[in-house]
Amino acid sequence: MRTVLLLGVAGALGSMARYGLSALVGHWTGNAFPWGIFVVNVLGCFLFGAIWAGLGVFHLLDDAARIVLLTGFMGAFTTFSTFLFDSDVMLRNGDWGALALNLVGQIVLGLAALRAGAALAMRLV
Repeated sequence: MRTVLLLGVAGALGSMARYGLSALVGHWTGNAFPWGIFVVNVLGCFLFGAIWAGLGVFHLLDDAARIVLLTGFMGAFTTFSTFLFDSDVMLRNGDWGALALNLVGQIVLGLAALRAGAALAMRLV
């Protein structure tokens, strides 16, 4: 139960960090391009990789703490980092079909699902 509670707290902190950093970068760069979320996603991938590798090499935290940090905080900060971590595992394993499906499928189907959801909502209104 403690891990679940900490997971929720870490998730709340990660989402607040995402919002704050994205808003700050957006304020600096303007709205012509979504630089805020761009920076969050790239930084999130870097941090996820550094935390994952660092924790694995140095065994600094137990499994529960790793779940809280990577799934809770980083998962709320950016799900893009998890998406690319999974893609990296497929790349390292030479699982080219799964990698292509994951990269193209999530992006293309995700965009199509977003458009379909928006279209459905507009029809219902």
